[in-house]
Amino acid sequence: MVNEEKYFIELQKILGETRSADIINERWNEVLERFDQLAIEYAREIQAGTGVRYVKDGQARDILLFPPHRLLAMNLILSYWLGWLSIPKSLHLVSDWSRIQDAYHKGKSNNVLKAIAHSDDADVAGARTAKTT
Repeated sequence: MVNEEKYFIELQKILGETRSADIINERWNEVLERFDQLAIEYAREIQAGTGVRYVKDGQARDILLFPPHRLLAMNLILSYWLGWLSIPKSLHLVSDWSRIQDAYHKGKSNNVLKAIAHSDDADVAGARTAKTT
């Protein structure tokens, strides 16, 4: 099981002890590089806890090498951080957890709809080819 607080503390160190997100603007590249390394560590812990790997070219590979898993790790770290930050700053932008959930579900639905549309296009193209031969 991943200890989110550990990654929250590491993110705080990356952002600086000021506990201010404003520092991100001043050191953007450094923040991203260090955050990427933090996400790799988080993904490594997810893999250790779940045994999940991804297959590429017929070989099982570490999920930390697969960008969607690293992005998921970044999202989880940031979600914890934003949840923590929302209380003392009275931020309500994150209190709507449904926004994150809705965006995720819209992405999944859009992928399914695109696959269906692509399948329908292939069926139409196949029917045209069959009529002309």
